[in-house]
Amino acid sequence: MKVIAPISQLLFIFLVVFQPGCEPPAPREPLPTAGNDSNTPLCVYYAPEKIDILPLTGFKGDSGGEPELDAYVSLLDSAGSQIKFPAKFRFELYDHVLRSAEPKGKRVRIWPDSEIADPNEPRIHWFDLADPAQNNRHWRDFVRAYQFTLPFRPESGKSYILEATCLTYNGRRLTAEMALGKAK
Repeated sequence: MKVIAPISQLLFIFLVVFQPGCEPPAPREPLPTAGNDSNTPLCVYYAPEKIDILPLTGFKGDSGGEPELDAYVSLLDSAGSQIKFPAKFRFELYDHVLRSAEPKGKRVRIWPDSEIADPNEPRIHWFDLADPAQNNRHWRDFVRAYQFTLPFRPESGKSYILEATCLTYNGRRLTAEMALGKAK
């Protein structure tokens, strides 16, 4: 009994001094809210981080209509949620080179053909969705994505690569590519 008391005291001192176990979690910076005075605006967390071309994208117009390419583009925020955001879009279509390290071949087409020019490249134009009416015109709520109908007559049996570029009004440039199967 006399031996247990000193050993218990030493063990207690050891536990208090060295505190074995998990460290307390590192403090995280809280998300800004209306009440705290963080320098980061709340809208930064909901700005687009990624662009995605949805699998609905493809050629249409076989039933006597004018051939078109329907492009469905989704903007994703930092949490991976699809969002609506003012931005400029440009689409480029390339030949698909099979069995190649660089599958993008020669550029076949660029859209849109509009008066909105890129200041760095005057020949390249953009779909500008800064205006709410224009933004709503392209937005499809059922898929939470933008739809762009691009006039194009594909060559039969040829495959393509569609590249979408997005310039956001917070200064980000986002791109995505998608291989389009052989046209019929």
